[in-house]
Amino acid sequence: MEIILSDSVDSSTIDARSAHPAVPRPLRVTGRPDTLTAQKVEVGIILQAMLGTSAAADYFKNNAIARTVAQRVLYEPHLRRGQHDVCGIRC
Repeated sequence: MEIILSDSVDSSTIDARSAHPAVPRPLRVTGRPDTLTAQKVEVGIILQAMLGTSAAADYFKNNAIARTVAQRVLYEPHLRRGQHDVCGIRC
């Protein structure tokens, strides 16, 4: 492997790259600062679509999701953050 050092490196190119480092972006915008809770809520919504409300309620209870959040998500889908299809997948 050969390394070539040169004084002709354009410093503006290097400065431009370091000025704007790559910032990881979330897979989805949930509207929730607590991403772990948001992910658990998404799983609960899918469980509700697949296995029913009782299974989703048990999941929420076992994963420390606040009762008020669980009730809103399970019984008032029109108040959910974001839209979900009939399978519970966020669209």
